[in-house]
Amino acid sequence: MFGTNSGSVMHWQLLMKKGNGCFEEQQWTKAELYYKSAYSQLEGLWLQDVEYESLLMAWICACQNLATLFETQGEYDRSIGYLVKAYQEAFNTSQNSIASNSLRSLAFSALGTTLKGILHFTDKYPTCEHCLLQLNRLQQTIECQADIVH
Repeated sequence: MFGTNSGSVMHWQLLMKKGNGCFEEQQWTKAELYYKSAYSQLEGLWLQDVEYESLLMAWICACQNLATLFETQGEYDRSIGYLVKAYQEAFNTSQNSIASNSLRSLAFSALGTTLKGILHFTDKYPTCEHCLLQLNRLQQTIECQADIVH
């Protein structure tokens, strides 16, 4: 799967699980360390093997976990930053002509999920009108393209 180092797969999963436990116990610093470690490991694995589809979704999950953690702590700029990173990677992968069709399709599906996270964030916190307009246009584009795909 990842050469001879398949233990890495379990490692990032364990990091995420430990991060979730720390989050539940409101141990914010530890949760951040676990989530960031999982994020970095997944990013490294993703760069090694772009065709392994579950890595994309796991990496997006790590971004969403970090976004939730920072939102919980009132660090809104850091929170939205991770939500946007997840969206951008899903977008870039969906447009990557070198990627397999199944990976591109998965990334396209992830666009809606990641955009919903951003829109939910903007519903809760002040956002400039220009950004809101751009987000609504993105949502309409994704919905229109989803209809075409089906």
